Amino acid sequence: MAEPGIDTLLALTDSKYRLTVVTAKRAQQLLRYDFKNTVLNSDELPRMRTLEGEKPDPNAVTWAMQELKTGRLQIGENLIAEDRLTKYLDQMYPREVIETSD
Repeated sequence: MAEPGIDTLLALTDSKYRLTVVTAKRAQQLLRYDFKNTVLNSDELPRMRTLEGEKPDPNAVTWAMQELKTGRLQIGENLIAEDRLTKYLDQMYPREVIETSD
């Protein structure tokens, strides 16, 4: 997690371990809903430099860390239960179910 602003992120939690877990869970949520549930504005979206120029960064962990730095996400105890949050997000951002033929 060699990211500029790591001190800002570490100040949000009581340990590096908790920061890692929070970031990983948020990255999973972003991937599950194809980044539609992001709290970032269009000018805050992570970008990466390539040989072809700047492009949107597809890394969900980078997105999660960027979201945490904005301060728009709450971290801690006594928040909505994860299963309730998942049901709520499923309603807001329906996912396509791909049927497999057996």
